[in-house]
Amino acid sequence: MERRRLERRRGWALGTLACVAAWLAWLNACAAPLRIDPLERRSPEPATDARLELARTYAPWIYHAVHPTRGRQDIPAPVDFDGNLDGDDNWESFPRCELVPTVYYAHLETQTHHFLTYHVFHPRDWATLDFGLHQTHEGDGENLQVVVVKASGRVSMLFTQAHYCGEVYDVRLSPDRGGVRGGELVLVNERGQRDSERGTHPAVFVESGGHGIYGVDGRRDDVTDSGVSPALVEHGIVFRPAVPGELASEPSLDAREPVPYQLESTTAKMWPGVRSGELVGRGRLLDGTVRYEDERVSTDLPKFHRGDRFSGPFGSSRGISPFAVDFGWRAGTLGALFFDPARRYRDVLGATSEPWSLEYVDYPFATR
Repeated sequence: MERRRLERRRGWALGTLACVAAWLAWLNACAAPLRIDPLERRSPEPATDARLELARTYAPWIYHAVHPTRGRQDIPAPVDFDGNLDGDDNWESFPRCELVPTVYYAHLETQTHHFLTYHVFHPRDWATLDFGLHQTHEGDGENLQVVVVKASGRVSMLFTQAHYCGEVYDVRLSPDRGGVRGGELVLVNERGQRDSERGTHPAVFVESGGHGIYGVDGRRDDVTDSGVSPALVEHGIVFRPAVPGELASEPSLDAREPVPYQLESTTAKMWPGVRSGELVGRGRLLDGTVRYEDERVSTDLPKFHRGDRFSGPFGSSRGISPFAVDFGWRAGTLGALFFDPARRYRDVLGATSEPWSLEYVDYPFATR
């Protein structure tokens, strides 16, 4: 009995020491510089495809909260901002590399709709206080999707993903339809002004630290006819899609004018490496595969961005991959909104009041 007690005490002491060591390591990382000048622009020119201009037309305006002192970690960046596709060295290379604002896009098209899936990557997911449950980790990704009616060119729906949960925003959609939370869709024009008639850019909010994405709620006055509410950008940066030929570069954290971001194709940049397995696993960009199958696709879907720093007890890789898009996080349906959004929306939200085809045109992800 006494021996068991001693073993328990020893185990408790070792566990406490491990926690203290992890805490001290985290504090040391937080104390390390976030920027070492001169910054190196290591990311290559973005890979694009024939859908670049369509993606630009409907790309979101991003109202991004930015921490006043640690906000460099809140700037969206290329997945290869440090010149390679290795997720395990992102934490270390972060202070020396320029973070060129970047958003990824992928396109699917049916007879009636365009589905544009956008991915926002940050080299670090971080928290001021971390309790060892993935508040801080290397390699952070979140997704959103814009649904466009082909006949009119009108945006009909916005889907946003935050921390493994999804929400739908639609002017005609009640907040609890299909059991899915959501709100009113807000569209802005090329000047960032709210414009429900001619606007094509959904307005989204990205939180600082964890970088969850949410639709800007149309029931509030965050974006008005004259522009963005000062309260929305008081502690943040507004990112807008760059116009053709415009160069994106890392902004100052106190930028008050909208900052351009470049677009890069998920299909051209990452899909070939996922299919071959070259981008998945240790020392690669993505990690944590789960099987996804439908009538067109059969693949090992990577759930996470690869990382090996500060990720708690359940595995080092945590940031959501560009392909792991769905209303929840269950194997079997995870990825359905990326690979078969037309059917997934119909199954979850029910019938729509407009023509809704399930037949895809020029499907780029087929593996069967």
